[in-house]
Amino acid sequence: MEIKQSIFIGFLVMGFIKWKHTYRDLKNALDNGNSIEGYIPNGDKLEQLLIRKIIDFKNKEKFEEVKDLKKDLEEINDYITKWVHEIKIPLSVCELMADRIEEEGLYDTSKELGQEVERINFLINQVLYTSRASSYSRDFIVEEVNLGASVRSVIKNNINSFLSKKIEVEVGDLDFNIFTDSKWTYYILEQIINNACKYVDIRGKIEIFAKETDESIILCIRDNGIGISTKDIDRIFDRGFTGDNGRRRKKSTGMGLYICKKVADKLNINIQVTSEVSKYTEFRIIFYKLSDYLNVTEM
Repeated sequence: MEIKQSIFIGFLVMGFIKWKHTYRDLKNALDNGNSIEGYIPNGDKLEQLLIRKIIDFKNKEKFEEVKDLKKDLEEINDYITKWVHEIKIPLSVCELMADRIEEEGLYDTSKELGQEVERINFLINQVLYTSRASSYSRDFIVEEVNLGASVRSVIKNNINSFLSKKIEVEVGDLDFNIFTDSKWTYYILEQIINNACKYVDIRGKIEIFAKETDESIILCIRDNGIGISTKDIDRIFDRGFTGDNGRRRKKSTGMGLYICKKVADKLNINIQVTSEVSKYTEFRIIFYKLSDYLNVTEM
């Protein structure tokens, strides 16, 4: 009798050890937040069937939660898009009022109003593009775009910012065609040029020029502003990072360049930055030619 009990206990212990080894990796994966895909039991034992049912139930539960969150996000984005288009109507009226004020001889007042309207337009566009950033891959339309026309459009739409600080903008030869999404490329250019304007002093200078290589068109945007410190330059594309400059100027959200980099990566655009404090900052935006552009990141 004692032998039978010993054998029975032995089988129980062996079974427990085998069971423990079988589910140890599954438990470790759960505890560490790792994927459990390779640890789900395939057998027909009751506990194995039960574990698979629990996992299936939790997967379906999470899927529904994600589905609801995506729906909520889409509704918020739709509202923001409609709000942006609605708010631009009174802004257009303000622009007309600024022109009328200028005609009446109040040039300084008209200039100040125009500058503020321009700034509001820029901030509104930031809100619009940020709201689209979570699903921008569905918003891409790749086409042939004239680089010079895109840059001139950015300068024109931000002209009051340059005039108010008496900034000299020197534009070189930009007569190059690139393959990209015009709307998102405009966003990248406006963010970088607007930053250059923000961080140069009164009567500063911004140079914009391009050059061609066998593989790409390189757009250079260089300013003689306050520069970026060595400890900050590798982090300027991090989400929410403002650095020393942003803390001093108190006008930076740290989101503009972050979204620029995300969009640029998806469009296979390379952005490089060099800078020296109190001397210059230069952004190089590299647009690859069609043969290289076909390697665009799959969304």
